[in-house]
Amino acid sequence: MGRALVFVCIGCLTVQGMHAQRTVTDSPHIALPHPERADPAQDCRRAIAHHDLRFVGVAGYALDVPGVPDYHERYWKTNGVKVITGTGDTGDRAFNEAARAYARRYNEQLLKHLSTHTSSNAKT
Repeated sequence: MGRALVFVCIGCLTVQGMHAQRTVTDSPHIALPHPERADPAQDCRRAIAHHDLRFVGVAGYALDVPGVPDYHERYWKTNGVKVITGTGDTGDRAFNEAARAYARRYNEQLLKHLSTHTSSNAKT
């Protein structure tokens, strides 16, 4: 019984990791060469004006959508995500931190919008 439980747990973790990585690689990417200089609130307003209600994510071992802890449970199917190109677990640490901060501020702005509007269909 104990051995079967271990195999089930390992299988679940493997499938979850594969799904998370597939979500990163299959998601559209956006170029943001200097996230520390970008204006996430303005960029979010511009995206909303074009009916683009996708969140911004950063890549790594798994997809991370900063500022949206319930993204996978609540928004994954309705809104989707666009991943900042060049983010990941390896590479330029300063860039990754700036991209994560940008994504958090962008996503907070989008969450405010979604809380006052009922539509949550992302532009594909």
